[in-house]
Amino acid sequence: MNLDYLIKRGLPPWRPRPEASDLDVWHEYEIPLTGTFHLNGDLILFTQVAAATEERSAWAYVCIDPVDADSVENAVFASLDEMDAFVEDRFAGREVVIALADSDELIGLWTREIINSGGLPQALESALNTVIKSVNSVDGQERRIRVKLAGVEAAKAELDVLSA
Repeated sequence: MNLDYLIKRGLPPWRPRPEASDLDVWHEYEIPLTGTFHLNGDLILFTQVAAATEERSAWAYVCIDPVDADSVENAVFASLDEMDAFVEDRFAGREVVIALADSDELIGLWTREIINSGGLPQALESALNTVIKSVNSVDGQERRIRVKLAGVEAAKAELDVLSA
């Protein structure tokens, strides 16, 4: 599957393309957090990687190899820890899509990452670093400054919370 086709801006993370079908939610809390869906005949596994604030969340997607599709579609878990380990294992060593969603739970930005030994958290950090670096290519110095000030403000607020 072409990973660039997996996401469309402005759609919810659990249905990132209008053509997505057969949503199977494995874990939810007000919204689907982990599960699968089909897209053009491919089985896609998705999970929320982080929800650091009410304004932003991060999601990961991987296309399941057809050989493994039955085992993923028929997976049953005794606990959330067991499900999380199963999900991490399906992402390990694969190229995945990492997407950011806003407070309305709509996808805005995404990138592709390889999941290495640091797992999904390391891939998310790499994706966030890519987004932060992209600020330098924004047209207009005044606009770049506003974006960077907003980033500094958010970082300061987070660090203040951690040091309290």
